[in-house]
Amino acid sequence: MKNISAKVIMVFMIISFCNLQAQDKPALLSENLWLPKDSITTQALIKSFNEFIYSKNNPATQNEYVLPKYILETSVLLDELKDIEKSTKYKSDTFYTCYIHNILKLTSTEYLIQFYYMGQDQNTPILRANYNILAQKKQGRFYFYSPLKQNTVSWQTKTIDHTIVFYKKDFEFSKVEAYLTKVNEYDKILGVPKQPTQLYCAENFNEALKLIGIDYKSDYNGYSYNTLATDIDNTSIIIDGVLASDHQNFDPHDLWHSRLRNILSSEKTYKPVDEGCAFLFGGSWGYSWNDILYKFKRFITANPNADWLSLYNAGKNYGDEAGKVLRVDYTINALLVKKIKKEQGFSEVFKLLSCGKKNKDYFPVLEEVTGITKDSFNHDISKLIKEIN
Repeated sequence: MKNISAKVIMVFMIISFCNLQAQDKPALLSENLWLPKDSITTQALIKSFNEFIYSKNNPATQNEYVLPKYILETSVLLDELKDIEKSTKYKSDTFYTCYIHNILKLTSTEYLIQFYYMGQDQNTPILRANYNILAQKKQGRFYFYSPLKQNTVSWQTKTIDHTIVFYKKDFEFSKVEAYLTKVNEYDKILGVPKQPTQLYCAENFNEALKLIGIDYKSDYNGYSYNTLATDIDNTSIIIDGVLASDHQNFDPHDLWHSRLRNILSSEKTYKPVDEGCAFLFGGSWGYSWNDILYKFKRFITANPNADWLSLYNAGKNYGDEAGKVLRVDYTINALLVKKIKKEQGFSEVFKLLSCGKKNKDYFPVLEEVTGITKDSFNHDISKLIKEIN
């Protein structure tokens, strides 16, 4: 039997966290939760867990309740905990509440905590996410970490250049070799120096999530293949849910976006240039850049007097297969990127990449880098297009 009730623990938590803001409320304990027999251990565990959750939106290096030995993989888990209590749909910063529904003692100093975030719309419960995390007791309090290492203890490893690859038996290694070659190509373009990397090859995205401690997250409903990644102190970790699957090989287009995001946040990225780079360096929808160019030339032939500025601003799709969008603005930027990179270097391309999110932010930088203005856009782009023909 429990020797300390959930009600007693809740009183303790309310006292301990009365100084927190409303959105930083402590976790609630499920009705049938079994707690450690020692009430002092229970209080320390719950208090430490709440402190960990209270700091979850901070970088892992600023969360004093992360176990330093496993900070890299725990940073990935923390990325998936950020703002988890918020709901855009219900316009609330506190819609989802944290509940601890299981505490499992592993050793005298180690525990597994299972918790979830649940909201309620009228009488309908809505599950946002379900997590597992490990806790280790040191000097009277607990530190928390992702179960990634424990979940992959039987996996094999192989080092390629600066990357340690973690994989299961019978893994098709040619896939990861091709992937790392493309990573190195993109990082070289971006001017990113090589850094130590841990690459975990999960069978699919569901397994990738479970490896780091996520049983379910509604944000990823329907995602079969995806990747999680982060870096700390010039060391990267990637939990890949594509390479070891029976799915097609990794998508070079998506990989470009992933590598760019390591040095430029989405909030500062001008998407049409980002997509243009991905077209040029990685193709799209299974098309190579030459395939895309061929389709674009057909569109040019069919529209000899095109108003390129209007088509650019409209994001005109010239793709000829359902669901495979090929936009004029992306393709024009691919042509510009190719020319600018060749003549001026990628640092000038980066000015366009990082100009902001809107067209009004783009055109002044385009003029600075290339001399092309809004007024001269149709003339200059027509000239550029003639060069590819």
